[in-house]
Amino acid sequence: MKIYLAKIKSQPMNITANFEKAAAALDICIQKGCDVIVYPAGCLMGAQIGILKDTDWFIKAYNSKIDDLCRKAASHGITVVADTIDAATSEYTPCISGKVCGYRTRIVKNSSQLFGNVNEICSGTDIVFINWMEKGFAGQKYLWTETLKAISKKYGTTFVLNTAGSGYTTSPDFYMPITGVIKSTDSGIYYGSGHSEYCPDVFKIEKAVLPHIGEDTADYSAMADFPVCYNQNPLIPANVPEKFYCLDLFDMQCESLANRLKNIRCKDIVLNLSGGLDSTMALLVCVKTFDMLGLDRKGMHILTQPGFGTSHTTKGLAFELCEKLGLELKAVDITDTCRAALLSIDHDGITPDVTMENVQARTRTMNALNMANHLGAIMVGTGDLSEVALGFSTFGGDQLASYNVNCCVSKTVMRTMLPYITDMAIFADVKEAVDKVLNIPVSPELIPHGGEILQKTEDILAPYKLIDFFIYCTVVTKISPAEIVEKAYSIFEGEFTVEYITEKLRMFWRKFAVGQFKRSCSPECADLTHVSLVGTEKSYASDGSTDIFLQSLT
Repeated sequence: MKIYLAKIKSQPMNITANFEKAAAALDICIQKGCDVIVYPAGCLMGAQIGILKDTDWFIKAYNSKIDDLCRKAASHGITVVADTIDAATSEYTPCISGKVCGYRTRIVKNSSQLFGNVNEICSGTDIVFINWMEKGFAGQKYLWTETLKAISKKYGTTFVLNTAGSGYTTSPDFYMPITGVIKSTDSGIYYGSGHSEYCPDVFKIEKAVLPHIGEDTADYSAMADFPVCYNQNPLIPANVPEKFYCLDLFDMQCESLANRLKNIRCKDIVLNLSGGLDSTMALLVCVKTFDMLGLDRKGMHILTQPGFGTSHTTKGLAFELCEKLGLELKAVDITDTCRAALLSIDHDGITPDVTMENVQARTRTMNALNMANHLGAIMVGTGDLSEVALGFSTFGGDQLASYNVNCCVSKTVMRTMLPYITDMAIFADVKEAVDKVLNIPVSPELIPHGGEILQKTEDILAPYKLIDFFIYCTVVTKISPAEIVEKAYSIFEGEFTVEYITEKLRMFWRKFAVGQFKRSCSPECADLTHVSLVGTEKSYASDGSTDIFLQSLT
């Protein structure tokens, strides 16, 4: 039996254009003499139905298009694996149209259904089709496919995957792209983009003799999920190889930005490059994205905007990074503009206070947004998870952007990722410059200092490894404040005293609570990690009291 995996690069909400792509894929399937065509779920609309949910006329229109594909396929003896929209729930429902050459087949709606009912679904089943549209996080492709390999080896069942991903909307959810075949004898699974040019279109499947299954006590749901793990860098899952996780997360950052640019038909971006950690990561994401899309790097408009506190070190690194990547860097000195803004509000323009700091951040953002307007571009944001959690950004300044690529990546994870990223061939020339970025302290650089790095964020807040540990405990394990202190003291091996950890945890929670108003109006982004603050379910009342938390630390 020959199976064709349709690679539909869907445009969100464009049912007409997407149907034409689906019909063209069916024509190719017919030409190649395949017996089955597998479409990714939601390929005619994308993931989010939005305001069209519970709309009868839309549901009928969508299902009629699927019926048209099925009728044409049936006239050529081809089975369709696709989806319809359930009128009662307005949710995508996977289905198989026609028999599959005598094979015993199943189709599953989501990972929970499969991994929670393996024996029921796989016993006596030749092929399980997986075309689900499911939110996914960095590292899950590895966990899911390794789990499917274990199931296939145990049950002899073949898994055919063609899941959602390419072209779907990327805010707030990122839909996990996995394409290929997993079978007990050998596998042809393709991680990266589910619609990668490196993935074959056609797979041949032979019916296997299924083994007799005795009692199976394996917990496949646990195998396919992230375990609770307390260590010095818990934001990287312990059951996913570090290199795989780091490169998978980077690929997802790039693909989410690529999807955004494709969906809005934009070929230009504006980026503020300070020469620090976050903007360097965003720069590499933009470079890889432009190369993925075949866009000219001249569409990357990079700004560096030195102000009162900019150091010679970071300014020099910004120029070095761009030179090595073949990019033009536009320098705009904002000192005079900021001083004029300060004087206009009766500030003396000299005293280094929070107003002086925030005026610089807002001026940089205003200039970048204005340039984006002028060029028909989008401004790419750089703020990371560690900053988002603490609200350590300027409201109306670096807190804003058209689209943010770093908001699910913490400082500690970013530092772990960058050496793997710069081992990639396209970044060979910039590896030395990135190493220099990794070796300077994180600093907001907003206070005058004579050209040297004076402000050090970890001196102002706390070491980022401690902040990121607090984030993990707050977002994932949700243990009590007292337990956080106890575990931190144990895990960091006496590096910090109990008193110091308690003090910094109090600071963390105060800033976490106060910072919610910034998170509530943050730029759009893709939720890429299992430890993030994207979504209302991870929010805190902007004007809520912190007493219950702080009192528990007394």
